[in-house]
Amino acid sequence: MILAKVKSINFQNSSSDEIPLYLQVLFNKIKLEHYAELYEPESSGRTSLDDTINEVLTSMRDSNETLTHLRYLWMTLILTLVVEPTLKYYQPKNLLPKRIINLLASRIIAIIISSINNTKNHISELSTEELLKAISKNRNFYIEKEIANFQILDEALDVFDNAVRVLNYDQSVEAILNILEDCLEGYAIFPGSQGRRELFNWWLLDVVPASYNLLPPKSFYVVEGVRNKEEIRSRQSRLLAKISKRIRSYLPELILEFKQHNNYIFPTPGKINRAALKNSGKIQYQSKNPQLAYS
Repeated sequence: MILAKVKSINFQNSSSDEIPLYLQVLFNKIKLEHYAELYEPESSGRTSLDDTINEVLTSMRDSNETLTHLRYLWMTLILTLVVEPTLKYYQPKNLLPKRIINLLASRIIAIIISSINNTKNHISELSTEELLKAISKNRNFYIEKEIANFQILDEALDVFDNAVRVLNYDQSVEAILNILEDCLEGYAIFPGSQGRRELFNWWLLDVVPASYNLLPPKSFYVVEGVRNKEEIRSRQSRLLAKISKRIRSYLPELILEFKQHNNYIFPTPGKINRAALKNSGKIQYQSKNPQLAYS
């Protein structure tokens, strides 16, 4: 994996206009702040990145716990897809990332179906514990490529470890905070200090609105210098578009279900970001049963 300077991303067309006013106000405030954790020379050291991230995650909460969990799971799915190429490069035979991504996608659909049918949906504690043990074992697994810093592999594995924990709503916030630390401050996506603010901006101005609306981000983050960058971007974007479109196949039932509780889970049809789906490829669906994201 060849790593080069991370280019700035244009967020002028971000989906911030599709989120509530209070989130837009929060974003505008954060855009003016600078963080030592992101290696910004303008930072005074008085503003904490952890506090800011906590504030953003809290602002995504809804009175409906199910909707809150879906947003957190969607954010986790996006971040695991960004980190996956790191593990695929250093551990190409490690199938755990793909398995966990499938599990996240299946869990999102299962929660939605359970909400429509008014039934409880639980994930097996045994299966999650098995995954966590397998991830732990892979921390001492083979590495097929030369690695400059083992922190890269350790923090990439840590992202997937915490992704499993997000499946449990009670652990989701703490787990996402750990994931974001590994990604924004750590080496899970790329090593070094350069490009940290650009990565944070992508999360704040693209991933957060996308997660709020359960839509694909308008741009999929791939580190500059990766040889198959466009292939990765296309594959991961199609995957998110597929799952998001699947979610929207349940939209009529969800509107009915959540309106009964004065909780409308999605933005009005006129505000849905169709461009993100259109640009990610056309997906055909034959069934409404849960399917694996990867096959």
